[in-house]
Amino acid sequence: MKKLSLYIIPVQLFLAAYWLKNGFLDKIVGIFLGIIHPETAYYGLTWNGWHDRIVDSWDHSQIGHLFFSPFFDILFPIIIVLQCLPFLFIFISLINKEFITNTHRPWLIRSAVSSFIVTAIMLFSETLSNTKDAQYLLHLFSINMILIIYIHFIEKTVEK
Repeated sequence: MKKLSLYIIPVQLFLAAYWLKNGFLDKIVGIFLGIIHPETAYYGLTWNGWHDRIVDSWDHSQIGHLFFSPFFDILFPIIIVLQCLPFLFIFISLINKEFITNTHRPWLIRSAVSSFIVTAIMLFSETLSNTKDAQYLLHLFSINMILIIYIHFIEKTVEK
């Protein structure tokens, strides 16, 4: 009988919950609700709400104002797609039963790496713009590095 990997399931849960909330629910669902039902949608999660919040934060510095704010309509959809990738990879990881012991976990690694990349991109723009979000993104950046190392460690030593 195959056993559940209690070393890996918490990683899958963290990545799934975090990116489900920040990728799909906040961005995709919020924007579509703003389009479909604008009078009852929470303004902060609509396209205009995200525009106002993000551009306002980028405009705190000359660099953000010059290089990021004018390109919001191009950059924001890219960030949305990048924020959805970790959750999609976790979903595929679950379908492929990567939560079972002694299983290779390519989709879990892809999820952790994509989470790391999107966080690094967001951290870069927020740091250059001197925003408050840079602090929590630095923590998430660190967590992502630890998760990647942890997944490799579990696969190579503990479950083999």
